[in-house]
Amino acid sequence: MSDGQIRLDIVDGSTAVVTMDREEKRNALTDVMSARLFDLFHELDARKDIRAIVLTGAGDKAFTSGHDLKQALEGDTAVLFSEPNIKEFIVPGMISKPVISAVNGAAYAGGFCLAIASDLRIASHNASFASPGIKLGIVPIGGQLSMLPHLLPPAVAAEVLMLGVPLSAERAERHGFVSELVDPGRLVDRACEMGKIIADMPPASVASVKRVIRTTLTQSVPAADAMEFWRGMVAGTGPDVKEGLRAFVERRSPVFSA
Repeated sequence: MSDGQIRLDIVDGSTAVVTMDREEKRNALTDVMSARLFDLFHELDARKDIRAIVLTGAGDKAFTSGHDLKQALEGDTAVLFSEPNIKEFIVPGMISKPVISAVNGAAYAGGFCLAIASDLRIASHNASFASPGIKLGIVPIGGQLSMLPHLLPPAVAAEVLMLGVPLSAERAERHGFVSELVDPGRLVDRACEMGKIIADMPPASVASVKRVIRTTLTQSVPAADAMEFWRGMVAGTGPDVKEGLRAFVERRSPVFSA
């Protein structure tokens, strides 16, 4: 089990639960796990039956601590910070389907990156988030510097990044980094409930919401404004809007296109 694995479970036929499973090593990702995580996200994004993805870690101690640093020290450490070794930590933001991080403990380094890149974040009461790289001479990458000041008050983001101090679950919720705190035993179930709600929405509209929000965070408000208008106009001429309006008038649940 020391090599770990990335587990996949399908809930309600539409929500994929992806679990980073290497519990005895705080779910630290080996090279094999990292590659599988990246590929699996893209595979799920291509599946029409999957409407939402829940990402979590095995056990109740850690979401993931990111790269396995011991394994990294056995090779060229510079490779650790190359683009191919960062892509798995930003992949939630690269795909079109919404990703819900169910943070069940420590989300450090690469784990913090995965949470930052996700569209929705909920956490257990014992969760914490940290960017400890500064203490090791590492400049935090993978969205930690570029995205975190948009998701937390800039002063709080600077504290987390410059001091390397953990952000508690309670503080993360207070500042809006996570939307909800959940008891550990209910965490994945609650994330799947959110996935089920998303699954009942029109997929194209969900993808548009994700893309425009991400454009606001990564580019500019004017760019997002233009994208919002364009996607709204396209959706307005499509069958899902007509179905949604008709269902409202007829007082029934809408049946959106796949």
